[in-house]
Amino acid sequence: MSSENYDAIVIGAGPNGLLCGAYLAKAGHRVALVERRHETGGGLNTEEYYGWRLNLHAVYHMMGELMPAHRDLDLANLGVRYLYPHVVAAFPFRDGSSLVFTRDLDETLRSIEVFSSDDAEAFSRMWADFQPMLDDYLIPMTYELPEAALDQMEEFEKTPSGRRLAEISESTFVELIDEYGFRDPRVRMALLSFPAMWGLHLDDPLGFLFPLYLCRMLSAGLVKGGSHRLSSAIYRSFVGNGGTVLESCEAQRIVVEDGSAVAVEIEGGRRLEAPAIISTLNPEQTFLQLVASTDLPENLRLAVDSWEWEERSMFGLHLGLHGGVVWKAEDPRVGDAMIVFCGLETDDELLDHLERIDAGETGRSEWLHVTNLSRFDGTMAPPGHQLLRAEAVVRYDSSWATEGKAFGDGCMGLIEEYAELGDVVFRRHVTPLEIEAKLTTMKRGSIKHGSYSTLQMGYLRPNDLCSRSETPIPGLFVGGASMYPGGMILGGPGYIAAGVVGDFLGRPLPS
Repeated sequence: MSSENYDAIVIGAGPNGLLCGAYLAKAGHRVALVERRHETGGGLNTEEYYGWRLNLHAVYHMMGELMPAHRDLDLANLGVRYLYPHVVAAFPFRDGSSLVFTRDLDETLRSIEVFSSDDAEAFSRMWADFQPMLDDYLIPMTYELPEAALDQMEEFEKTPSGRRLAEISESTFVELIDEYGFRDPRVRMALLSFPAMWGLHLDDPLGFLFPLYLCRMLSAGLVKGGSHRLSSAIYRSFVGNGGTVLESCEAQRIVVEDGSAVAVEIEGGRRLEAPAIISTLNPEQTFLQLVASTDLPENLRLAVDSWEWEERSMFGLHLGLHGGVVWKAEDPRVGDAMIVFCGLETDDELLDHLERIDAGETGRSEWLHVTNLSRFDGTMAPPGHQLLRAEAVVRYDSSWATEGKAFGDGCMGLIEEYAELGDVVFRRHVTPLEIEAKLTTMKRGSIKHGSYSTLQMGYLRPNDLCSRSETPIPGLFVGGASMYPGGMILGGPGYIAAGVVGDFLGRPLPS
């Protein structure tokens, strides 16, 4: 078996693997990036079909230019340009009215006030509470090593915003909107939609995520030219600093000798040796498939055995239209929105819908969030055409092998209740089974590589043995979406892993 030597080997070239590799390469380490697929990027996937550019997975970027990598790797000069539509989200209702959220707080408050002046005041109070939580804690913590819960709570007690964050941390999303006093069912539905659109359970005590999923979604951007432009820029940084990319090359085994990880065996009988090996795969793949059972500490095996996948996944429908898209809402701003939510009108309808999904009782589309990508980026569709991207929260099961087209038909029918569409000249759907087959780290269509629950977040993601990137096996590190802080193109896991590995190798990353 032939051997090649590196300082670090990164398994998986999704966004976190690319980031980790790019930082280490920039610091002067010899790094190999091993990727099973024919291209890098993972969920930052944009595929082109005869002039249509489809973001098949990630599209809304909540952190964007806030990621340290945007500055550190000079991504703007490597081709990344974010677009920030002024109207972020719109909720058209069947009576012609609509609720509109923009980047202007006063404008948003005026829209809410049409439905409830009390709710507008409640939103203003909540927004004012959430901003210092984000600035002082939630955004910085995304790119710092996690702390144990008691240590974190002690840190929160030092400031008013921290104490308020501690207060809401164990609340559910529903309890939070109750606490702030929201009453109008349409406003309540809209606020709950921002975490619900990502498959989160609204009755789980994850209140600390609400500022992120509300405020950062209302500040989210789109990458001009498609999400893959971001991964391409990180790739260019990696290769430009001497990194080696091995595409269409699947890791077969992480070699452990004398208790330490020392090499990765790949297809074709090649052995890549390095003192540091970073896996961005999910816990099952890393510890149960690539590491031999005899090399796996018992406490780590037990932790991995308890890993839970998401109950909910996503169904995506992409429509290429000849002609325009005209929304039937009375407010013309609905047509300018980055995201249009349609199908449900009250919070009770949303909660009932999600319960039916979990019970496997709904086989038709009832709730979608829709983006007209070509409205903001003309490169996403051929001239004179429009590209719609609709997504639905769904359950993962085997029926998707045959039900994709019918469900897509239902999605189209739902959109047509709210908008007049031009001629459909191109169509593609993506089911949870297709997500899993294409991106194998997303087992059961789990887009975040594992559920967000109290026992799989923070210092416990993926477990208390590995959340700080180091694992109980010396020389083996983790850095993917199943590690703290999680998925959603935050860039946190790869950034944190690169810092930990740089220290381990004796050449810390530049501060």
